Amino acid sequence: MPIRFALAILLIFPVTGGAGELAETRTLDAAFLLSDRDLVEPVSMGEFSVSTGSSDPVNEFSGSLRLSASPQTAHIDVIRDYFDRMAVSGDSIRQLPEFDFRFVQRGEDLVPLERGVQRREHPYWEIILQPGKVWNEPGDEAWTRAAIPFALQERNASCTHNGVFTWLFDAAGRVSRVAYQVSSETCPYFKFNLWGIVPAAFERRDLTAEAEAAIQRLDRHRQSRLPLRPVAQLADDYPGVEPQRFGVDEGVKPEDTTVLGMVVDGVHYRSDCGTRHGPHPYCNSLPLPSYSTAKSIFAGIALMRLEKLHPGFSMTPISALIDECASRKWRGVTIADALNMATGLYDSAVFNADEDASPQVQFIFSDSHEEKLDFACNHYKRKSKPGRKWVYHTSDTYLVGVAMANAIADDQDSDADLYDILLDPIWRNLDLSPLLDDTKRTYDDYAQPFTGYGLTFESDDIVRIARWLNEDGGRIDNEVVLDKDMLAAAMQRATNGRVLEAGSPDLRYRHGFWAFNASEILGCKKDAWVPFMSGFGGITVAMFPNGIIYYYFSDGYIHRWRSAIVASNQIRRLCS
Repeated sequence: MPIRFALAILLIFPVTGGAGELAETRTLDAAFLLSDRDLVEPVSMGEFSVSTGSSDPVNEFSGSLRLSASPQTAHIDVIRDYFDRMAVSGDSIRQLPEFDFRFVQRGEDLVPLERGVQRREHPYWEIILQPGKVWNEPGDEAWTRAAIPFALQERNASCTHNGVFTWLFDAAGRVSRVAYQVSSETCPYFKFNLWGIVPAAFERRDLTAEAEAAIQRLDRHRQSRLPLRPVAQLADDYPGVEPQRFGVDEGVKPEDTTVLGMVVDGVHYRSDCGTRHGPHPYCNSLPLPSYSTAKSIFAGIALMRLEKLHPGFSMTPISALIDECASRKWRGVTIADALNMATGLYDSAVFNADEDASPQVQFIFSDSHEEKLDFACNHYKRKSKPGRKWVYHTSDTYLVGVAMANAIADDQDSDADLYDILLDPIWRNLDLSPLLDDTKRTYDDYAQPFTGYGLTFESDDIVRIARWLNEDGGRIDNEVVLDKDMLAAAMQRATNGRVLEAGSPDLRYRHGFWAFNASEILGCKKDAWVPFMSGFGGITVAMFPNGIIYYYFSDGYIHRWRSAIVASNQIRRLCS
């Protein structure tokens, strides 16, 4: 193996895991957690995981944990801040959201009962709690140790910063101070380490009845996950494939990579989840932001579902469903046009010029429905006929969501919610994680789903959604629940309808999904279109026609995946 690739595989896919690899001496030992000493610098992520000398927990944790966090006791090391978030938001960045959550223990599992993205009265952050672990550690004496992975997510955007909490508890219901650390993120414009130690209060309660459904769901979800193997094992299972090239060949830096993987014949080959202080010990449940992959997974799938239920719905004019878009310039623009980024309304047709301009950025960061709707309807001028010119606008996808939400409310009742069209009939039937129980919304009475961004996944969620589209054809219990024609067009399996270039001759965009022509890379005599989902900063989920899925979540602004195209073709030929 060439030296540079040997180094790359060690950087991206470390041979040491988070759990069981901690050195004998802990910084966060019982003496420290029970003292009043400050945590002056970040520690290894192994401090938050089970070590080789651990044993089963002897105490049980069930009840409410409340933290008394203060920005004055938090430490932050800012690595990148393109938009001057620290200058604008100050101490609120350091301040953890209000923390008063219920937990129940089942064996070695510690399960938060409040799952998904949790809103709190915080000017900057929402918080996510995922299942953690409890165990007994040599040297902790009568205390049992607990750790819970968490994430801080921007309240009006998608940046997700991943961390872990840890503390001690005993049979009498006492708890130690809680140590926390954030050492990684999927966020191209704002990167930092955040750590500290805070006082905690615990109210012991029997939550058996309340927790029953949550525990059952946790078990179903884990059973539904695809079998998992290290991504490096692809080289053994498919000789000639070089997984160490993934990302590296395209210039995706290891420090910018959250996680990557490939699914072949139902097996999920996945990397570790790297951080600046060692592998994240809870990679299976690491929250991943959607960014614009939500345009495919939310807006695209939801419109396919409505088209299945109400044939012709996608051709409804935007102006017929959104009063604020009733002006003459919106005449003839359908919901499908808006989903296809082909409204004919724009400032510049130069690739991403409108999307990167400050007005569109302000639209994205606004958490007011009225402000978003005013911009989306009124900012751009009519410059071409609908359906003829592709110009990328997140605001257009927002209008798709508003139009669908208004139609559902008119058809049912004022309390009907757009996201319900995905949640019960699809996500819960697929036993996806509770991270997908809701989407980000505006912070007002409208609570309008963002539609074009704002979902959160586990890595297993995203690959199973991709397989459901790519291999299962959108079937639930052997019934196709999406419009077949729209799905076929999105997956590049239909030739009917106008196909627009999306910035270059080798790129297409249809119904919220991208496609790339890999024929030149592979030397194919005919076109070899690969549908994919894409997210801001460096996120790709590719759904190869041969059934293979490749994905990576990164934040170095690189959207290239040639190495995965080559590997997929080596496993199963893509050229027709």
